[in-house]
Amino acid sequence: MKITLAFASLLAIVALSSAQEPAWCRCAAFVSSRHMEIMVLELPEVDVTSCQNTNQCRNRCVNEINTMTNEMDLWSTVDGDTVGQYFCHELFTHGLFWIHNSYIHGYYQMCGGPWEYTGVDSQQALCCTNNQHIHCVMK
Repeated sequence: MKITLAFASLLAIVALSSAQEPAWCRCAAFVSSRHMEIMVLELPEVDVTSCQNTNQCRNRCVNEINTMTNEMDLWSTVDGDTVGQYFCHELFTHGLFWIHNSYIHGYYQMCGGPWEYTGVDSQQALCCTNNQHIHCVMK
């Protein structure tokens, strides 16, 4: 009886340890400054085959970020507003009324791990004043 119970326990442990949780990959864009990082765009999750395939997650996020933001061109128009205007509005909803010369960066997150940099940056710096996307003036 003890051998049967021990064998059943061993099978249960093996079954639990070999059960694989579904893999998932999140994609987002963040604005960076000296004092903060704030998510300005979260894109739909992309499909990945496993939680160990970080290249697949990164590559799919690069593709999704570039597709949804016209290659991170802040002055391109999507649905009547510039990509930068969308980011300015999102920052405004978080109480940030003024952003000056800040770049947007693409990130991915795999299966609950840390956010990782995709290598994608906005083509221009982002400048916002009171919820309005404006041209940056470099000093």
